[in-house]
Amino acid sequence: MLAREATEADAGLLLAWRNDPRTRQASRSTAVIPLDEHSAWLRGVLASPDRVLYVVELDGIPVGTVRFDREDEGVWEVSITLAPESRGRGLSASVLAEGERAFTAGHRVRVVTAAVHRDNAASAALFDRAGYAETAPAVDGFRKLRKTVS
Repeated sequence: MLAREATEADAGLLLAWRNDPRTRQASRSTAVIPLDEHSAWLRGVLASPDRVLYVVELDGIPVGTVRFDREDEGVWEVSITLAPESRGRGLSASVLAEGERAFTAGHRVRVVTAAVHRDNAASAALFDRAGYAETAPAVDGFRKLRKTVS
């Protein structure tokens, strides 16, 4: 597996994954996102020093994304999305690990956090296996998890 930084050329692929019904169900925003809004969002992500978005590929085929959003100095929130066609193949742990590896290789990171929808048992299990621990009760339907990196 290989994580590469996303580019504007990934816009269509990322939008299709984002608008997938199962992806929307687990997201903070569950609405369908129109192309123009998504394109503007992606341009902003790519230009921001406070966000890093990776496309993770397996044998050259995109299978998921891992995004990091700065919360504070050395503290970043991670988000993961699997391509709909990649679900059920046991790839989520590898996608997350490859995203973390790529990110921590190029950034100063002390802590990585995650927000997991309380009804998303698969995501909760993924982050638990990856060493994240719950830090607070669920707020707005999301559990807050935390992992110390250094």
